[in-house]
Amino acid sequence: MSKIPADELVHIGVVVKNAQESAKKYARILGIGEWQVTEHTADTLSDSTTHGSATPQHFLTATGQVQTDMGAVTFRLIEPRGGWTTYQEFLLTKGEGIHHVCTAVVDENAMAELQPWLASEGVGIAQSATLANGTREVFLDTKELLGGFYIELLVAGDGQREDAPDETWDFASEVPESGPQLPLGTFQMHFGVVVNELMPRVADWSRLFGLSDWNFMNWHDGPGSLEQPEYMGKPVDHAYFTTMAEFNPLLAFEIIQPTFGPSHYKENYRNIVGEGIHHMNASLFPDADTWKGIAANNANQGAPVVMGGGIGGGFANFYYVDTAADLGYVTEIIHPGPNWDKGPGGIQPAMSATMI
Repeated sequence: MSKIPADELVHIGVVVKNAQESAKKYARILGIGEWQVTEHTADTLSDSTTHGSATPQHFLTATGQVQTDMGAVTFRLIEPRGGWTTYQEFLLTKGEGIHHVCTAVVDENAMAELQPWLASEGVGIAQSATLANGTREVFLDTKELLGGFYIELLVAGDGQREDAPDETWDFASEVPESGPQLPLGTFQMHFGVVVNELMPRVADWSRLFGLSDWNFMNWHDGPGSLEQPEYMGKPVDHAYFTTMAEFNPLLAFEIIQPTFGPSHYKENYRNIVGEGIHHMNASLFPDADTWKGIAANNANQGAPVVMGGGIGGGFANFYYVDTAADLGYVTEIIHPGPNWDKGPGGIQPAMSATMI
């Protein structure tokens, strides 16, 4: 059975207005001081297309890495500079945020075999171009099917050349002396994708990635589910319907449909920009006291907690930090609750399904 390859988290593509200013923020918050920068123009790109039309493209990329205990995580900041691109469309219609997730590097033969199947599943090519080093970037048009973002595949050509950046930015001086504002400690990676209706999206995820078995959660205010949930600093009675698509420890997606009451998913994201990647779950902090100090510092820096609560009968606590203005997305962190050592056994799915 054909499927979209999701072998690894190659990089996270974040569209920004000004890559240099955003890179400084990533240095301050995540500790990424060094950035490899390339300006891509009509002269350096070849075979560039957007939504099937041949068109010149112009954009700048700044690529940086942060090391975690589960491996390196690569961010690619993209600043549209001209021409017709889905980057510019995204910036104009949704603002800064996660435009795509790159999930695999494939060869030309694999891509050629994949494309007819993709077309039969209603997945076109939203954007493509061959870079100066011979790599072809292919953005699959998954925005409507998966929930507001694209999947990118890198196609490695036979005539691969050295990928030397135009310049390197060093923003190590932007990293606070005490360390990054929101350090990625024990990395707990997933992307939180907010959608209008969960089940139709899950059917599409099943078809496109070859996923069959799903567990669904009905998170709500109550024992064993959400405990003392808060939204914008106040107690809240709300609910959301979710499931998880997991590929490897650095690549997973939580798909979320807000169902009841006010939530950051709905009021502060979906009702404003529509479906898309609302957050990244980033760090597991060792205890509540460690987190309290970091949370206070984040609040002082203009990134308060906007939603959170306990889960699973004291298993853990989660918090959403409003880093959207700086990073382009909200950051989720977790710390153990009083019953962490008992494991998540008290968290039971609302239902399970097998989709073939």
